[in-house]
Amino acid sequence: MQCRISVARIRVDPAPYDLRAAGDPLYDRIMGYTRDPDWSDGADRPDGPWWTGDDVGGIGFARFFAYTGLLMAIASLVLAIVAPLAGDALRTVWITGFAAASMWLAFMAIPRYRAELVRVSWAVPTTMALGGLTIAIMIYAFAAIAFASVGVQLPAPGHWFGEPAGPTGITA
Repeated sequence: MQCRISVARIRVDPAPYDLRAAGDPLYDRIMGYTRDPDWSDGADRPDGPWWTGDDVGGIGFARFFAYTGLLMAIASLVLAIVAPLAGDALRTVWITGFAAASMWLAFMAIPRYRAELVRVSWAVPTTMALGGLTIAIMIYAFAAIAFASVGVQLPAPGHWFGEPAGPTGITA
């Protein structure tokens, strides 16, 4: 990669292996392009679907993953704060998994932003912070529920412990 520095800006020339600069058919084709039936089925087809080959999805997918991860992280944090765990430690595992999935989605946005030579969106580190906070809250909730089962009370909201549920349905 060559770098030319000027007074006003820095210009980075694309490397010779950059497919967009080389006129790769996966980047230059029209989305509604019909396929030639004589071609083989596989990623080597230049008119194949956009998700095959070395394409990482572009800026649209980067934004989709970043903001979907952010929305999921916000939802998981709200669940971590207000969900009635009712003494069930398994509920903390589900909320923690939901937060981890939101962080994974945001991590998937990073290489897509970098492939487009664009700065990573603010939504990605925000998602990491919110997801990490959710996971920390759920680790504490799990510990509080586990210690409460053996008689040690940690400071925690009352809805984490709840009332033991009785039988549901018709009882005679």
